[in-house]
Amino acid sequence: MSRFLAAAALAALLLAAPAGLRGQTAQERPGLRLEQNFPNPFTPGVSPTIFTYHLDADSRVTLSVYNLIGQEVVRLVDGPEERGTHRVAWDGSDDNGNFVSAGFYFYKLDAGEVEALGRLRILPAAQ
Repeated sequence: MSRFLAAAALAALLLAAPAGLRGQTAQERPGLRLEQNFPNPFTPGVSPTIFTYHLDADSRVTLSVYNLIGQEVVRLVDGPEERGTHRVAWDGSDDNGNFVSAGFYFYKLDAGEVEALGRLRILPAAQ
């Protein structure tokens, strides 16, 4: 399966989750825990949202945000990380420095053989 189709399938799974589970709890997998970003929803340019994750061992980590059609919007982390708790702030801008549009997005934490997903909502920028 292509990377695009895999990301789109992951987005569909997140959107189909029961309302009580959608992006409201941490996702735990053996080796990592990914918390819900906070605040969620958030407004780009007003204050950042924070992603928090915990690694049980040193790992090569990728943390990316994707739009609903599976396109990577921004890669926030890409490299080795030590075990422990990590926090990453995101201001809502893409890889080109432009604020993304309002809507739903998802984020994926990849740590070696393990990955976890979350969903976030971006509000329209303040006028």
